[in-house]
Amino acid sequence: MPSAQITEPFVVKRHGLGTTKTALALGTVVFGLMVALTLAIVVVQAIRGASIREPLEAVWLGWGGTPLIFAVGLPILLVVGAITALEERREDDVDDVLLTVDDAGIYLGGEQPRTIPWDEVRGVCRVERQESEEMWEPRLVVMLVDEDALPRSTKAWGPSCPWPGTHEILARSLPYDDLVTAIAQRAPHINVTNRGRVED
Repeated sequence: MPSAQITEPFVVKRHGLGTTKTALALGTVVFGLMVALTLAIVVVQAIRGASIREPLEAVWLGWGGTPLIFAVGLPILLVVGAITALEERREDDVDDVLLTVDDAGIYLGGEQPRTIPWDEVRGVCRVERQESEEMWEPRLVVMLVDEDALPRSTKAWGPSCPWPGTHEILARSLPYDDLVTAIAQRAPHINVTNRGRVED
């Protein structure tokens, strides 16, 4: 029986460079650096009493004017990104949720989102499936089949998703122990295992 004191679900969201907020922050930093470079050139040249135009042309019109085009286009992209981020804040951020463990069950996000209630879950495991000769992909599998009746193929054990955080740039993979703790708090009767590499 889940504890009555647990109110907050365990949620793993998409982080890293794949989010609008991160891209917006990086764009803002780049734009700020461009403005700082321009101001530094102007100040240094003014102090020296030299021409301001020549170094600015060298910086912004070099490489066929690409830096200038980038400098003009980036604020437009930042405005569009800010509007998108505001819209995302108003809307439910279901697309960014990779995994939720709550009193009702487990929600697997991703390409085929699905919620599995605890009464259907027979176990939860981490497996590594062989994607190619040298590449193994870690996956989270919600087992819908009893342990003694598991088919040979892990794909038939139940719904799965990539292990949260493994496909994101500069993101941290979900620690296995965090998942074990979250499930133990909400459904202590569910066995959580790390089965490592499993050949189908």
